[in-house]
Amino acid sequence: MQSAQSTVRQSQNFPANYGDFRFISSDGVIFNFPRFLLSHVSPVFKDKLERRNKNTSPESELRVTEDSFTLDQFLRFFDPNKKKLPLDMETMVRLLEAAGKYRVEQVFEYWEENMNIRHPQQVGSIQQPMLCLALGSRFERQLATRLALRDLVKAPTDVIQQSTWIQVDGRMMSHLMLLRRDRVERMLLRLQEFQTGLNAECGKKHQDILKSIFTMLAQLVDEPSWSMLLRNQNLWATCDCGSGKSVLGSKELFFSWREGIMTEEAELPRLPGYFKGGKSPTAPQSCGNN
Repeated sequence: MQSAQSTVRQSQNFPANYGDFRFISSDGVIFNFPRFLLSHVSPVFKDKLERRNKNTSPESELRVTEDSFTLDQFLRFFDPNKKKLPLDMETMVRLLEAAGKYRVEQVFEYWEENMNIRHPQQVGSIQQPMLCLALGSRFERQLATRLALRDLVKAPTDVIQQSTWIQVDGRMMSHLMLLRRDRVERMLLRLQEFQTGLNAECGKKHQDILKSIFTMLAQLVDEPSWSMLLRNQNLWATCDCGSGKSVLGSKELFFSWREGIMTEEAELPRLPGYFKGGKSPTAPQSCGNN
């Protein structure tokens, strides 16, 4: 039978002379790494190394559950001399799992930067909001979760229905549904404001405008956003029956909604009560655009 020792091999990127501490991956690859870098980046490793040095003779080896490919990518976040390699999302998720276990903030920051998650008042959408919602809620990343919710509240339903291969927590999905319902109701009130200004004596013109409202109502449930309204602005019409009755409808009213809707869309939604992300993020003094 082949011995366990003979199945162990040395990492080419982190060879025997690279550091004074050894990791052994789940698939039997040895990674040598400097202790001081481990302690500097990870409070978990710092605690492990300091505890071992105080209570027992210093240990120089640790077996981990991460495979060699994941461990190689993970250690690059500790080492300023190693280049971070392009990562597929499946590998990124494994790295986030390791980052959560060992409390390595740099990995989360790297992921958030790649997903365009920057600051509370950023302009523009984040990348893959459903995936960000799944991972943000899974790893309790408050800003990532709130930005994902912000984008998904107004997104077309097909964006929400996209498969992420990582399941979003059911409680978070229920929270998203409540936020969308609230947004739809606010926009419905605006459409009702338009309807109350119509002159019922306008005949066909009145019917045409009502048809436009129903068209917009159907699209509103699918995408409760200013972008959707703007795409349909050609449906708006002004009553020109000559009756002299003031019509609140028309494009003037339509565009008067813009500021309010844009303000709502820029706000970060609240988090559900169970979420352990801590306090709401505070906006920096100045925030550049995307």
